[in-house]
Amino acid sequence: MDKTSFAALNKNNQRKVVLFGCGKVAEKSLKKLGEDKVAFVVDNSSAAQKSLFNGLKVESPNTVTKEYFVLICSTDIANISAQLTRLGLLPNLDFSCSPILNDILAVSELEQLNCKFYFTSGTVASEDTPWGGGLYVCNVVGTTSTVERLYSGTCYGAISHNGHILFVDSDHGVHSYCNGEIKHLFDLPVGARAHGLSYNRDYDRFYVSCSNRDCIIELDSRFNLTRTFFLSGKYEKTKEASHHINDNYAIGDSLYATMFSSTGNWKKDVFDGCVAEFDLNTGERLPDPVKDLYMPHNIKFFNGSMHVLDSLPGHLRFSNMSIQGTFPAFTRGLDYKFGLYFIGQSKNRNYSKIMGVSNNISIDCGVIVFNAESKVSRFIPLPYETGEIHAIVVED
Repeated sequence: MDKTSFAALNKNNQRKVVLFGCGKVAEKSLKKLGEDKVAFVVDNSSAAQKSLFNGLKVESPNTVTKEYFVLICSTDIANISAQLTRLGLLPNLDFSCSPILNDILAVSELEQLNCKFYFTSGTVASEDTPWGGGLYVCNVVGTTSTVERLYSGTCYGAISHNGHILFVDSDHGVHSYCNGEIKHLFDLPVGARAHGLSYNRDYDRFYVSCSNRDCIIELDSRFNLTRTFFLSGKYEKTKEASHHINDNYAIGDSLYATMFSSTGNWKKDVFDGCVAEFDLNTGERLPDPVKDLYMPHNIKFFNGSMHVLDSLPGHLRFSNMSIQGTFPAFTRGLDYKFGLYFIGQSKNRNYSKIMGVSNNISIDCGVIVFNAESKVSRFIPLPYETGEIHAIVVED
């Protein structure tokens, strides 16, 4: 159910309003709307029915029809919404919450969340425990959640592709998951330490970040290697990785990548993290569109806007790369569905680097579901042994 305002209610709704619930919220809503706009009040309390509330009749909710627009004036938003739906009314079209309850609506939305998401962990894989590195699924139903490991391995990037979850096992190549079945799709260069994964619809190509080779490899739809994009000439000279590339995202004619050091000096304690860009037509590395990041991950585009996680300080950045949210753990793993951000939280192994910057350095592992508009969030804890999260894919 969407938030609304009294101005919008008065302007866009030609129907008479019915207030659901007798109380202070209804009283304040009545004053905001004006008595001429309100037809009557309904309440589930039989004692209140057939009485008067501020001069208006109080009826049973069963008297409500689509002739009216119902405004919920009770904090029991979820149950009343379900009750009105059973009466044949539609949320937003036939009923909504009083704008006075907008804060409570934001909380209720997160408490009533029902979703499924997949995530990867790059910790040491072990068949002896149900946790450790691998691909996981988490089912969230209201205030409860369950977690199951689907695959054991040292896993990093993951995407949704044609109804399958594609994910990177840095030791055993790229795999797919669908309906309980795991398939091996293709191997990766030995010792490359494959990390991020993306797919470009326009080019019908896959892109895999290779952290130990300072490059991104391009593969066709049959997973044949077609091109390699090197971040600089340093690897060719030294045969050592210098940039610490992790995730990538290919869209249109551009290939973007996050890394710890744009200049390739993170091993010298120079963390000039960035989002780099390659021109897919020429293969040329262009000027960095985003600079001054600290161990960034998860370059993404949602609603046409570039997003990135500034992982060590815990920032979610978008809208001209401004800070839209800050979180206490090492912030890595990102997806956006239902108007909410799903943001991974990993054990912060580099806590000393942000002492004095953060006043709360978390070592927890889980997923924060974040409403960037209201700034309200909910934490979904994951088994402590999971340790870290690299990628999140929320099911549609």
